[in-house]
Amino acid sequence: MCQPPGPRETRKVIISGAGPAGLLVASLLLARNKERESTITYNVTLVDARNDYGTLSKEELVKSHRSWMLALADHGMDAIRSLPDLYSNYVKGEGILLTEFNIYLGQKRITQTAAPDAGNAPPEGYIVDRNFIVAALARYLHDTHENDKNFTAMYSTKCQYVDYENKKILIKDNESNKETYLPYDLLIGCDGVRSTVREALIKGHSNFSCDTTDIFNDFKQVHVDLPKHLSRTGMSVLPEIFPRAQGIALPETSGKVNISIGYHRHLDKAEELLSTDYQVVAEFVKKNFKAFELVDYDDFAKQWVGQRWNQTGMVHCNFYHSKECGIVIMGDAAHATSPSIGMGMNTALRDAQIFNELLKEHNDDLDNALPAFSKARVKEGNALSDLAFHLYCLDQKYQMIETLHMVIRTKLNSMFPRFVDEHPQVMIGRRGVPLSEVYEKAVKQGIIEKHRNINNNLRMEYFEKKTGMTKKNKASSGMSKKLFIGAFLIGITATFYHKMSLLIHCE
Repeated sequence: MCQPPGPRETRKVIISGAGPAGLLVASLLLARNKERESTITYNVTLVDARNDYGTLSKEELVKSHRSWMLALADHGMDAIRSLPDLYSNYVKGEGILLTEFNIYLGQKRITQTAAPDAGNAPPEGYIVDRNFIVAALARYLHDTHENDKNFTAMYSTKCQYVDYENKKILIKDNESNKETYLPYDLLIGCDGVRSTVREALIKGHSNFSCDTTDIFNDFKQVHVDLPKHLSRTGMSVLPEIFPRAQGIALPETSGKVNISIGYHRHLDKAEELLSTDYQVVAEFVKKNFKAFELVDYDDFAKQWVGQRWNQTGMVHCNFYHSKECGIVIMGDAAHATSPSIGMGMNTALRDAQIFNELLKEHNDDLDNALPAFSKARVKEGNALSDLAFHLYCLDQKYQMIETLHMVIRTKLNSMFPRFVDEHPQVMIGRRGVPLSEVYEKAVKQGIIEKHRNINNNLRMEYFEKKTGMTKKNKASSGMSKKLFIGAFLIGITATFYHKMSLLIHCE
């Protein structure tokens, strides 16, 4: 397509939030300035309250800025590869390609390797530190647009308030405490679960529906030296790592392993794990951690007592844009989620890619591109968060039933693919399969409705008891722990060959 006649219009874009989605969409918009068919010059200002991870060395990141270990699957990888050299020169090497999958039942280990199945290698699945990906994206942005007059980075700067009627935001410099208004033509909210940008949609549109909840899970994580008998390229699931607790061990690039341990909110935690005395925790872990021997139990315990119990949120919205306010939201601001299916960061990166593609498709016309973004991504964002929470059941009895359903359906599908549909779990993360398609399959198979009813009832019962509305929870049906764990192990093993990129992160 030939370049349109006449000078280009300059569009002031403010991106609030320098996470994966914010950094990628900034690079994509600046790259768009160099495309002949673009009718707009995007002047991009990136605002983030944190420090610029792109200026830190790998040693500084490892020492002081570790984050969650996450999955980088096909959806996110494709988005990253939409920019030349971003993957090959910046992101490659930041993660660990999984070649082994372990399940520990006490000291017993069941192992699967990523060997080719029927001559075909399984999909690639990487484990990455979220902050390492952020740092790689930030370095790319710096290196590519260091002298670009259309790019301004404002780190250590907080977005305080959005004046959507006059299209400007109030920012505050963290060091000087100086407050300033910045005007915008387009405001992109990539500012997380407690999004300030999303608040403007709430205030500006009476028909904007948004609910924020948490994942009904309390968790802690530690970064410890890789145990002697644990693979450097293996993911290890740790069911019942402690009584009523679930865990996972994910490899890191620095010779360590990230161990996350979580409890469903309605289940009692071990008293020793509530202690602030690291020696109490160390002794408890030595006695109860059966899977493998840790290098340093005191190090584990000191990290454990040095942090609070963490929670993370979920967000559901009925649209992601406002033409009147000149706003679009993406990433966690639009669809924060439980990380149980490993697709949160991947979906955020995909948001940025799809938004850029829609700008191209609609010749940079925001009146058309913004509604098109909501149409394309609201179904994906809501499918993401609902699948992540409701594919699993908080009631052990019904989770065992669902696990057996997954095992049987997976086997029958391999034998009679024309007559038996796949289980939704094995579809997640597969290239070319949107999450909305996976969600539809889960609805048709009755999984979502059943689990949503049970999960919501359990959460409500917990709230009623916690607040004193009722004296105790309703009696729940019991189930043998051994039967539950056995079914879980069979289910995970049965699906491993089908989808290596399904990375479960226990939170």
